Amino acid sequence: MLFFGFGATDIGNQRERNEDAFLVENEAGWFAVADGVGGSAGGHIACKLAIEEFKQRMTEEGNGLTDESGQRVLRGINNAIVDYGLTHLSTPNLATTFTAFVIKNDHQGYLLHAGDSRLYGFHEERGLMPLTQEHTLANEKRKQGQDFVDVESENVLVNCMGNFSMIWSEYRQIDLANYDAFLICTDGLNKMVPQPRLEQIMRGSWREPKACVTRLIDMALQLGGFDNVTAIVIKRQ
Repeated sequence: MLFFGFGATDIGNQRERNEDAFLVENEAGWFAVADGVGGSAGGHIACKLAIEEFKQRMTEEGNGLTDESGQRVLRGINNAIVDYGLTHLSTPNLATTFTAFVIKNDHQGYLLHAGDSRLYGFHEERGLMPLTQEHTLANEKRKQGQDFVDVESENVLVNCMGNFSMIWSEYRQIDLANYDAFLICTDGLNKMVPQPRLEQIMRGSWREPKACVTRLIDMALQLGGFDNVTAIVIKRQ
């Protein structure tokens, strides 16, 4: 194992059920989180489907992803969720965010991403750096140069898994040499805990992923825990 990760999830302080899911496969180098969209009837199903389909697709494709095979994995996840919704009338509109990090070797990794969950890279000197963009209406407005963005648009996704017209997905390579550790999380963490506090926790405990994840989730709960919260911390061995 070139890298070692640990992940955990918590229902939070106000939700009735957990609509987050995650995957940690240290031997394979696969790490992922999914956050069922909008608290809808099928959010808890969609997130689990995304993780299960990702694992199946990666088993078929292997870690030597290309642009073509990476997009094939993402389309497969999206189609599986759409198909499930169409054949189960009780959950016709399944959707979920999805953020995955695949480690190919000691210097190269891949990001697969749709929605507003996040991947961060951490370096002792440079701190905590977001490696994903949020596919939200608010972020689209900022790109268009709008100075004022209403709070509601922060929670409106313009792209996710399970969308009949999935617009795009982020798939790109990441140079692992630039980072000491990585954090993958759902928005129940990064929207509750300010980035300077996330960085402080990472700086103090990234070498012990289990302790670091526990501290991150505990902080989100202490600050309100309004949503489900999931985190994975990955360090170089």
